[in-house]
Amino acid sequence: MSGDRILGLEAMLRARVPNVRLGIHGRRRAAPVATGVGELDGLLGGGLVGGDLTELVGEGPCSGTAQVIHALMRRMGRDGRFMALVDGADSLDVDAADAGDLERLLWVRCRAADEALKAADLLLRDRNVPVVVVDLKLNPVAQLRKIPGSVWHRFSRLAEHQGSAVLVVTPFALVGGAAARVSVSMPTWERAMQGGAGPEEVIGGLRFGLLRHEGGLEGSPGERVVA
Repeated sequence: MSGDRILGLEAMLRARVPNVRLGIHGRRRAAPVATGVGELDGLLGGGLVGGDLTELVGEGPCSGTAQVIHALMRRMGRDGRFMALVDGADSLDVDAADAGDLERLLWVRCRAADEALKAADLLLRDRNVPVVVVDLKLNPVAQLRKIPGSVWHRFSRLAEHQGSAVLVVTPFALVGGAAARVSVSMPTWERAMQGGAGPEEVIGGLRFGLLRHEGGLEGSPGERVVA
């Protein structure tokens, strides 16, 4: 049976039998990939987990998702590792990144959510891409609402099979079956936008909340943890 048919069968079983437990032979688990944001890594148990889908939810404008992506780019460059960024709305500010941060980045520029999902699907089938970021933060809600749930099931299974760490950035909770879901906000956005804070200070001003984690990690006071 082909890989696509297996993934389709698993999605159908999960839809019809919600509590079914499925496994993939040969699943590869890698060590967590640090994002470069200490508080976020702490919530995730060390960083983005290979083989898992992680969702970063940034509601409203200036939520801090772009800062997290840039921090991850810096960390990957410093560690000598490659990552792919599927940019759903062609919104990456390359002028805000150091040249070294871009040397190990595969930037896929898209103009619509469906283009981004097709690109991500191809990347997730390549074991040479250990970290894939799908940024849908600025895509119109109408586009995001049209994404079928089977897409996330397929991405989840592909990530498991290939061992890739996948981060999906969204403006609201969207990714069904995400192993972890974290919210981010930037209370100090006014000063940051006015250029009154450096990158490290901006990152330090971000606030995160653990909304979901299959590993059962406890959230810190004030954070909502959903089993």
